[in-house]
Amino acid sequence: MSLESWIREDVVIEEKPKKKREFGNKGKLKLKGVFLVSADYDPNMKKVFLKFYDPSKEEIYIWHDPFGHHPYCYSKERPEELRKKPEISENERIMDIITEEKIDPITDKKIIVSKIIASDPLAIGGTRSSLRERMRLWEADIKYYINYIFDLGLQVGVPYDVDGDSIRISEVEIDERVMKLAERALKDEAMRDKYLKWLRILSSKTPRYKRVSFDLEVYVEEEVIPSPSEAKYPILAASFYGSDGLKLVLINDMGRNLSPDEFKGKEYQVKIFKDEKKMIEEIFSILTRYPFVITFNGDSFDLPYLYHRALNLGFHKEEIPIKLGRNDARIIKGIHIDLYKFFFNKSVKIYAFKNRYETISLEEISEALLGKGKVKVKKLISELSPATLAEYSFTDGKLTYELTSFNNDLVMRLITVIARISNMTIDDVCRLSVSNWIKNRIMQMHRERGVLIPLREEIKLKGERRFSEPITKGKKYIGAVVVRPKPGVFFDVYVMDFASLYPSILKQFNISYETVNCPHERCKDNLIPGTGHWCCRLKKGIMSEFVGIIRDLRVNIFKKLAKDKSIPEEDRRFYDVIQGALKVIINASYGVFGSDSFQFYYLPAAESVTLIGRRIITETINYCKKLGLEVLYGDTDSLFIRSPEEEKLRELINFVKEKFNLDLEIDKIYRYVAFSMRKKNYFGVLTNGQVDVKGLVGKKRNTPELIKNAFFRSLEVLKNVKTASEFEKAKEKVKEIYFEAEDRIRKRKFTLEEIAISTVLGKSLEEYTATTPEHVKAAKLLQATRGRVVKPGEIIRYIKTRGRLGVKPIEGESESLIREVDTRKYIELLRSTFDQLLDAIGVDLEKEKGREWNRLESFM
Repeated sequence: MSLESWIREDVVIEEKPKKKREFGNKGKLKLKGVFLVSADYDPNMKKVFLKFYDPSKEEIYIWHDPFGHHPYCYSKERPEELRKKPEISENERIMDIITEEKIDPITDKKIIVSKIIASDPLAIGGTRSSLRERMRLWEADIKYYINYIFDLGLQVGVPYDVDGDSIRISEVEIDERVMKLAERALKDEAMRDKYLKWLRILSSKTPRYKRVSFDLEVYVEEEVIPSPSEAKYPILAASFYGSDGLKLVLINDMGRNLSPDEFKGKEYQVKIFKDEKKMIEEIFSILTRYPFVITFNGDSFDLPYLYHRALNLGFHKEEIPIKLGRNDARIIKGIHIDLYKFFFNKSVKIYAFKNRYETISLEEISEALLGKGKVKVKKLISELSPATLAEYSFTDGKLTYELTSFNNDLVMRLITVIARISNMTIDDVCRLSVSNWIKNRIMQMHRERGVLIPLREEIKLKGERRFSEPITKGKKYIGAVVVRPKPGVFFDVYVMDFASLYPSILKQFNISYETVNCPHERCKDNLIPGTGHWCCRLKKGIMSEFVGIIRDLRVNIFKKLAKDKSIPEEDRRFYDVIQGALKVIINASYGVFGSDSFQFYYLPAAESVTLIGRRIITETINYCKKLGLEVLYGDTDSLFIRSPEEEKLRELINFVKEKFNLDLEIDKIYRYVAFSMRKKNYFGVLTNGQVDVKGLVGKKRNTPELIKNAFFRSLEVLKNVKTASEFEKAKEKVKEIYFEAEDRIRKRKFTLEEIAISTVLGKSLEEYTATTPEHVKAAKLLQATRGRVVKPGEIIRYIKTRGRLGVKPIEGESESLIREVDTRKYIELLRSTFDQLLDAIGVDLEKEKGREWNRLESFM
């Protein structure tokens, strides 16, 4: 049946009386050991509400503010002056203006500020007429529910006892093993209570979350892309995979008179619906039965499409358990976790999962972390058989769920611990960057100290005089030391790593935006080494305290417990999640503080950290020379040392500890390593045979298979090298592999799959306005010729061709397309891929006989 006839025949939009959405819980709550997981604002009740998850009942409970708390912001003008302003006097939503005492972090003096209290958060910010758009205000850009969490001293991610209007953190017993390792830190009376607070925050076990994954499949027409905001096309299937064993696919019959027999023998149940509205009602029923809903790109497509499709079919907004924001989609009572955004987070990708995936797609992440991928289809979704459609959708849902369940629920536990560290709701942790995680905790620390959160321009007005000229064009201050490598191949190379170098500097030198160049005269002689800046000796810096505590907790406590084989495995896994989450924050911290887009960025503070780091690295290298140790290369916080004697290495470690109070550790040992003239470009083979590649493009996801395979064949040859003579033979074999690949390209002896370039679509096609990259051109061709649904996060596969556009997508194309391939471009790509590797092992192809790289004839 055609789509048009199906719509005319079967879809009837009924007008039904509006139902009032039931929201919250009936009666007073009395709960023990329930976890604070989220918060939001209820515009109908004009109150903040908290979401508590009860692991014993596997439900979420809603608790509304009983205290009459209201949105607010601050001004440095007096109340009587503010009341004369039309922005205030003519605004019915301004309830009151009172005064409060705060500490100004720039002057370190107590000041009186005016607190403007409103009846509605939108009076403060969020619209063009809001106060923050019309006046100079402080703390006006903090979400209201975050303010509420700060003001009540709440801690996200930990258990609470709820008794009516009273909520208090449940008693958490800190493991004696944790306390024993914390003894040294707890001896510092000034910091004792702060360390104990953090130990309590991190020590409570993470709950097992009842959850369901959800995947939606929509009808696709040739040359038409389904729009979530229009939702004109029917939903074909919806799949669910639950922690309670639910395995279900809902199928829209679409007038085909489908039989359950078509789906026999599957691991999942299939329900067939003649009426799409009934199907959507069932989807809503399932989504509301689970406290946590997991999707992959559900913010951008699945939930918005479902929401608008329901409206189109006659549902009232009150009947739809979904709340759409500007950039997200939330479940009214539960929690929606969009894994696309969580795995998109660079810090999660690099520090939590060690770059095991490159592009942000369900296919690649599942392959990398689970060892399996999606069902492969070559037709449009709407052209698939019902059985194939069910299998395709179910597999997507199953993979999405398993990304949260593998390795003992690693991702759910990681999200929970990050929520604790940042004191951010689980919804926000999954959607926001690491800089926002850190900013959230730093803002709370201001509140706890009674410090007014400064405006960025106030920090900048402290003065941005720098004491070094940046080496890299476009940078605002000098970066880390990168010692130029000695080109060549070296055997038995030790990589010595300064453990948490930059976080340690932030802690030891009390570096924070308010402590560097502080206003106290008595501190001006407390100079930061290698700079003309000084640092406060009267107060502990907020950023210094935060980074110092989490660094100490990880290095001195949780990292050690995670490796302690005498501890039960379940406990070790828990401690490993904690140290992993702390590592994500620690490793990202300096990058965040050193970014001029960060709210608390201060150039002299950022510069001081790198200058101290450069001094430490330089002095350590000089001491190596004194010991007779050969330093081959230095990169930020690591030194590559050739064949060090054990005794001299121990002496070097002691020197660093005594001189700088830093731990210098053996990070890895290379059987051999090859350096090129380029910085940050080398490869090596570790003593366990593992190949370690740095900065070489051959390992990138978007490198064509033909070139990638040649590259990895070369690495495999080099991997087996154990002596200098074997290395020379390996060089010849690598050149042979290279020329073989070049000949195949020139003679077109390849398939489309072998030369396809795979690139992830980072945003919707409409958002690419300034420039149109190659993969976007290919995606637009798919849209025009195949009616392809192209969503952000999807991998676009294309080839380089001759002609005006220079690219073509390979989906649905035959091998005859090979005639259009631009071989010149692929030889250039092959060369650029191998150039770095060959440079590292000392091969110059320009000098190879019989190979004239720069003559056009060699490409014909």
